[in-house]
Amino acid sequence: MNKKYNSFKEIDEDLKILALQREINKEYTKYSFQEIKTYFYPINLMKGIDGFVVRVLVPFILTKVLKRKRLSE
Repeated sequence: MNKKYNSFKEIDEDLKILALQREINKEYTKYSFQEIKTYFYPINLMKGIDGFVVRVLVPFILTKVLKRKRLSE
């Protein structure tokens, strides 16, 4: 990881690249934060709950019912 530089120009280029990467990461963090905020709006939470019910609870309930039915047979 230790890079050897032959000139100050190489150092400056790497510093510019790092500064741009930092700016990109900052913008990505801002964007991600905005997405998280919109996800936690009450209307979006209700949509999420519906999705949770469909994806998790329905299969869970069906497996419980089928297990009881198998046990009773």
